[in-house]
Amino acid sequence: MKTIIILVSLLAVVAMADFIDIGYKTCKADGTVSQVKADGCDLVIKDGKKVCLFKKGTRPVIQIAFKPSTASDKLKTSVRAKVGGSAMVDFPQQNSDACTYGVKCPLTAGSEQVFEQSIAITDNHPAGDQIQVNWQLTRPDAGKEVCIIFLAEIVE
Repeated sequence: MKTIIILVSLLAVVAMADFIDIGYKTCKADGTVSQVKADGCDLVIKDGKKVCLFKKGTRPVIQIAFKPSTASDKLKTSVRAKVGGSAMVDFPQQNSDACTYGVKCPLTAGSEQVFEQSIAITDNHPAGDQIQVNWQLTRPDAGKEVCIIFLAEIVE
């Protein structure tokens, strides 16, 4: 009975997620990205560009739908960020195994996959600056299946 209650609770939380399409660009990768969405993003237009506003103390979720070009046993997720004119900085993650975030591994070339990962926006993150976010999913051979760029800003 406990298992059923927990399962129903998890399904309710997933159903309440409010994913919206965000503006993104693809960078050089072998796979094909069909959609990028976020939950916990207030989408605004700044200087003609879509910017995702993430509030401090939240855990927004990024969802990337894609078709891999190559079969692979594993995928690794990595996130880098660039604030203003600064250099790219790795965004720390506790787990970089993309197969634990909804991707069905081993990958089959051409099969639709949905990657979904939350990111912690802590009080330590600087607010107010526009951030270029680069998100990649890479194979063990270092080939990129997914590479996207989107703009974000952390707000109080």
